[in-house]
Amino acid sequence: MSTLVNVTAFKGVAAPVLDWIETRSRLAELRDGAQIFAQGDASDAVYAIIGGPGRVRIGAVGRSTKGLMVEIFRIGDIFGEIGVIDGGIRTADAFADGNVRLMRIGASLFTEALAEHAALGRNLSAMLAARLRRTFDLFQDATFESLEVRFARQVLYLAKRDGRRSEHGLRLAGRFRQGDLADLLGATTRSIITILNSWRASGLVSYDSARAQLTLVNEAALLALIDSSASG
Repeated sequence: MSTLVNVTAFKGVAAPVLDWIETRSRLAELRDGAQIFAQGDASDAVYAIIGGPGRVRIGAVGRSTKGLMVEIFRIGDIFGEIGVIDGGIRTADAFADGNVRLMRIGASLFTEALAEHAALGRNLSAMLAARLRRTFDLFQDATFESLEVRFARQVLYLAKRDGRRSEHGLRLAGRFRQGDLADLLGATTRSIITILNSWRASGLVSYDSARAQLTLVNEAALLALIDSSASG
């Protein structure tokens, strides 16, 4: 069975087609911190995450070294498709966060498969629509919401998408240093520390700085924070 069968973008694509793609692609085992591509690089491939305990972080660093973490991808996701579809350069940096196993699908191979197999096109359209909706939500929040509300939305999104529940609450998968949490919003680390300290004092979250692990202790209170902003 092809390893692509569990990748969302390839759902419903016939097994022989998946085998055809896989035999013409290359596997890559990346360690934590490895850079996959950089903003401005040529878009020569699409990547599918097919294994490993880690994730892939997509983001960018500004001229002042201030960071912005655009998205975090996990097993079953693809990334790098934008530049391949429109022929442009990479729009962001991509790094391995933990050890990950990727399938590198060359640009010409991916576009050929996209042109010939409707299921891939439908899946990709749905995926891109979902990402566009999220981008619009983030843009809207950045315009109208406080930093605290934006932060609450982001951590709830990450927890819902890939959180791990324990007796202590819902822990975000992966490591998030305070600077990483700031990069989720393009904010300063100091401002995020202030919010974290307030949330910890109120029993909303716990944060293990040594392990860089954030746990949502009171999800209902975080949701209420967001709801109160919307009703106000």
